[in-house]
Amino acid sequence: MIEYSQGDIVLKKIFLSLSISLAFFLIISSFFLLDKMVSYLFKGEVKNPYVFLVLGKDKEIEHTVRTDVIVVGVLDWKKGNLSFVSIPRDLMIEGKKINAIYNTYGMEKLFQIIESLLGLKPDSYVIFNYEAFKILGDELGPIEVIPNEVMFYEDLSQNLVIDFKPGVPYKLNGEQLLAYIRYRKDSMGDLARIERQKDVLKKLLSKALSRNPLEISVLYKKISPYIETDIGLPEILTLFSKLKNSVRVSFSTLPYKVDSDGSIFVDERRLGSFKKNLIGSSVQEKYRVNFLVVNTSSLVSRVFEANLRGVWKDRVGFEPDRVVWEDVGISQKFEGDHVFIGEPEKEDYILGILKKAHPSRHFTVHRFDRPEDYTMYYTILEGLVKNRIYPDFPVSALILIDDFRE
Repeated sequence: MIEYSQGDIVLKKIFLSLSISLAFFLIISSFFLLDKMVSYLFKGEVKNPYVFLVLGKDKEIEHTVRTDVIVVGVLDWKKGNLSFVSIPRDLMIEGKKINAIYNTYGMEKLFQIIESLLGLKPDSYVIFNYEAFKILGDELGPIEVIPNEVMFYEDLSQNLVIDFKPGVPYKLNGEQLLAYIRYRKDSMGDLARIERQKDVLKKLLSKALSRNPLEISVLYKKISPYIETDIGLPEILTLFSKLKNSVRVSFSTLPYKVDSDGSIFVDERRLGSFKKNLIGSSVQEKYRVNFLVVNTSSLVSRVFEANLRGVWKDRVGFEPDRVVWEDVGISQKFEGDHVFIGEPEKEDYILGILKKAHPSRHFTVHRFDRPEDYTMYYTILEGLVKNRIYPDFPVSALILIDDFRE
């Protein structure tokens, strides 16, 4: 048995303390040196706002590559706002779908189109294939999602099976998460896929912002073989450091309208106000809600819309985002006034607006905490789609107004 003197024990404690302190110092120093390295390597000033284009490309088929994910990011790092704008892949531009522009004319032409749409020319771009997305899903996942409807698709040639049930929470990693965002066979097609992409992107970004610069560097190294970009790692880390400072994130979709033949075009009527509000809009994100009002009354004419918009403007100071005055075939299925809360974190604000706009009405509130709420909600969406009425998502509050007599 070895015996230690009191002096030996004191020396051991001192040595242990110094070792721990040295380890702590090295960890802190590594981040300090990394920041210094970034500052040294990236001398350029990051402009504000910084605009970047994110493209997700599908597999090459007969020498053709489609950019099936098109998202514009606008970072106002001085105000701490990060806005993402999704652009529908089937949007018609100059006689072509926008997802064919890059393959046909190149990146500069796509930059010009983005600038013409949003008034902001991208400063940089990132093109990723789906292998890169799988790595992000594996490294930052699992990501929790809750499908809104049945999602089933089988392609044995790709060894691909998608099978998700509505209302069931799933925790997905790379391969499954990729299948979830690529699915297009639901009732809203590509427009519903955009909403899933925005939801997943928001959650992936939240996971990424919890990582330190060293971890982001490692992640970048893993995905770099599967991306094309004109942004270097030092610039990415510089932008990342600006994102870490309490950034507010918002997601929106470029205003669009659907023609009688199903083609998608820019909604010029709403585009002006959309562009004006793009920078800094996320400051008000908590109170930015998308109100969709659907007529279930016997007054089936544009008088319904004119009267309702007038009531809202007088009583709450703004109009609903969209009012569907047409009979979409659901009037017999619903009695009374209803509101479906699509963004639960904004429920108090939504109900407060409804109380001011319609003080004498009693709304049945649906929070999607019962299976029948999902059934009712998709009955309404089915009625809208059959009449070629496509809502802008996410719908914060879907409101049914019966027996209009304001």
